[in-house]
Amino acid sequence: MSSDSPYSHVRGSIKPTDRAVWQCSANLHRHIYVLAGDKAWQKALLISILQGVESEVLWLTDEDVNKCTASIETLPFKKAKSWLGNEKKVVIYDANKNFEPDSFAAISGIIVGGGVLFLLMPETNRWNTVYPLAFGQRLLKRITESPEIIVINETDGFINIPERKQIINNPVARLGLYKSVDQQQAVEIIERQLTEQTNTPVVLVSDRGRGKSAALGLSVVKLIEQGIKHIIISAPRLAATDIIFKHIKDNLPQAEMSRGSVRYAGCVVQFYPPDELLTKDISADILLVDEAAAIPVPMLTAFLNKYPQCVFATTVHGYEGTGRGFAVCFYKVLDKLKPQWIKLDLHTPIRWPENDPLEKWIFELLCLDAEYANLQRDDFNLQTLQHRKLGKDRLAENNQLIKEVFALLVLAHYRTRPRDLKSLLDDDNISVYASFYKEHVVAVSLVIAEGKFSKALSTEVYRGKRRPTGNLLAQTLTYHCGVEHAATLNYARIMRIAVHPNLQLNGIGSALLKFVLVNEKQNGRDIIGTSFGMNMDLPGFWVKQKFKLIRIGFTREQTSGEHAAVMLLAFTEEGEKVYKDALESFNGNLAYWLNDVLSDIDSPLKDRIEAAHVMPTNMAVRDKKDIESFIEYSRNYELCIGSLNRLVVSNMELLSANKFPEKFRDVLLDKVINRKNWKDISETMHLSGKSEARKLFQQAIRYLLKSN
Repeated sequence: MSSDSPYSHVRGSIKPTDRAVWQCSANLHRHIYVLAGDKAWQKALLISILQGVESEVLWLTDEDVNKCTASIETLPFKKAKSWLGNEKKVVIYDANKNFEPDSFAAISGIIVGGGVLFLLMPETNRWNTVYPLAFGQRLLKRITESPEIIVINETDGFINIPERKQIINNPVARLGLYKSVDQQQAVEIIERQLTEQTNTPVVLVSDRGRGKSAALGLSVVKLIEQGIKHIIISAPRLAATDIIFKHIKDNLPQAEMSRGSVRYAGCVVQFYPPDELLTKDISADILLVDEAAAIPVPMLTAFLNKYPQCVFATTVHGYEGTGRGFAVCFYKVLDKLKPQWIKLDLHTPIRWPENDPLEKWIFELLCLDAEYANLQRDDFNLQTLQHRKLGKDRLAENNQLIKEVFALLVLAHYRTRPRDLKSLLDDDNISVYASFYKEHVVAVSLVIAEGKFSKALSTEVYRGKRRPTGNLLAQTLTYHCGVEHAATLNYARIMRIAVHPNLQLNGIGSALLKFVLVNEKQNGRDIIGTSFGMNMDLPGFWVKQKFKLIRIGFTREQTSGEHAAVMLLAFTEEGEKVYKDALESFNGNLAYWLNDVLSDIDSPLKDRIEAAHVMPTNMAVRDKKDIESFIEYSRNYELCIGSLNRLVVSNMELLSANKFPEKFRDVLLDKVINRKNWKDISETMHLSGKSEARKLFQQAIRYLLKSN
């Protein structure tokens, strides 16, 4: 090893002939070994160590499979979540070039007790080169300073993995069907509450590896045996329920099974995504929701009102969703609507024992157990609040600070993931603002810089030819709102704003937002904006700061069940021009959207939106530009709906003329007057599909323009 390596003091040893590491009892602690050296050395060493037990190993890497070993199963990072519910004794994680927090957090959960994680790293004298940014430095610090980690260097002479001989009582042998007393008690309580039809919601929470999803599967089996006829299972995605259905299948082998569906003895168990449960007339005796923290609270509340018996299960700490936010926000709803609700906790790990070193290390590295400060409303004084823009160096160096910041972000948004911690620390385009009270973080806001495209790129975005990643505001204004050069401006987008749960409704969020606006204006932004799931409550907060609505997403998000709203505040004269152009487009299309693609918006919210927006009196210039972009480029019908509708309606006499082609007349009337969707038009007119229907409509518009 190079003598000037900053990590030369870290040493470990491993002897290839000693394979005790994977021969241990399944209930021993899991351990982490870092192999620091050349890839060829890593591969040769691992093949030697793992000889004869390759079936117990999973290797995560984006390298060519053949460059690893054909006898060991490999998996790309992006597919890590697909392995949830499986088990391996050894996982190899290739971090020679990059470390992806989400895949690492996900795959660590498949390692059973007594198992090992091999973390592959470059030579120690290259660590700072490969991981120069703040999150990488955090990773290196957690490796070198954590007693849970053993670092093994290529230059080490004698290499020996110590044998694990610790014996821990195995609860599995004593409990039969169940893997812990916690799990057995949870299943029994769920069965009793739901079969007695108490209308009492049950909330099941746990950390990972405690058998939560298995408990749901076993509960379904018990409910089927009790004669319950119709059970719905929901989660943000079907794959998240695989463990539930696996336990149903294992315990009801006679059942008729298909992906997301079970039929047995007159009982039907069916998976539905959350949005379908609210938008379709789907009834059931019982609803079980897994990964509930990844579903917004308003949606969970709607489930309470729709289904007589509900079980909500979630992970408290993990990448699946923000369990802490779920706890604070949804528990308040339950206390109000269903005060008799029952909370069940699974504490006992099933795949590994208590105080597991790997679990402890991951929680610390990724802030999965981050907690906000213990502050109460009675202590608060708004006048002593301090606002600061936090430098990345300060965040990286102050572990308590980053934990308090991340805890509030996790609390505020159901989509917060471990990768957000990496972005928070490494992405120079993201600014972190915080409000402090008694030197503790009580509010936090994330702001990302966007835009500043070239005119050529902005035009390509407008025409639908380019979709650069990110830059939500710049691309929304350019493509969706039809402002061709909008993406050339300088934008700031407020990604998150979160307030300490015990101190909300004290004006903290508004005070922090004002501080953000002042700073971002000084940074030379033309426009600042935000995007969020639209409901009756949220827009009011932004309206108070003079933000204006300029975009509503056409489809409901699957997990939130809400349409996305985009609101803006212009700072400069150039920004004001773009805003007014976008607002004109929005107002000119709104009435048509609300009768078409946005017809599913609830009436009270629809009335509020309509009351705040008035159709412009003169749309001739806008109509001409939108129609041109529709027939010449790739802008969608929905984005130009107002202009196209006005064109067709104003030419009804021409459409009625005998010489007007029948197929053109039919497609124009079906779409504009009858408001049919593309699929229905395709079927009615015997076309090949939605694409041909759109193409025919475009041809009809061209013909109509030429006939004028």
